[in-house]
Amino acid sequence: MTDINKNLEDNFNQAEKLRNSGDYDGAIKLLLNILEKKENLLPVLNSAANCYFQLNKFDLAEKYYLKCLKMDPENTILLNNISLLYLKSKNFKKALSALELSLKKNNNQENVVEKIAYCLTGLNLFNELDEFCKKYHTIYPNNKTILSYYRRNLFKIGKYEKALEAYQKETGVIEFNDDKIKIY
Repeated sequence: MTDINKNLEDNFNQAEKLRNSGDYDGAIKLLLNILEKKENLLPVLNSAANCYFQLNKFDLAEKYYLKCLKMDPENTILLNNISLLYLKSKNFKKALSALELSLKKNNNQENVVEKIAYCLTGLNLFNELDEFCKKYHTIYPNNKTILSYYRRNLFKIGKYEKALEAYQKETGVIEFNDDKIKIY
């Protein structure tokens, strides 16, 4: 290992210590110094994006996450990171796009399914949410978050009986007898 690489590695490790201790500004200074010497180091770019995200500097966080994704577009962690950025800034359309791509790359991400349901709700895409929740509730039958989005959406689209059945599954407090509803 050359002295330059060793120095960059030491600076990165120090930046990570600062980031992990909450000193995001200090970490960014070191990370940007590293990027001046080697501009395409994925872990450094991602760490810088994470720091900017923590500081609510979303434009800079997005810039660095996009650089990361340009280098590694298949990386679901990066896709999920940028989707969190978009969710925090209420950009549901961009978040949905990143989350759907992440789920396509790895379909075993229950937390991503929950976030997609949240985006569909935020975008008022009720029919899409209905189909999505139906599909993923069968895959994750014990997931209360997916069931809750599904139930609330069923009420919104006028499928009251199905909504009440979903509510019963979610809470166990509704009884159906002779077309009468009894709530405990």
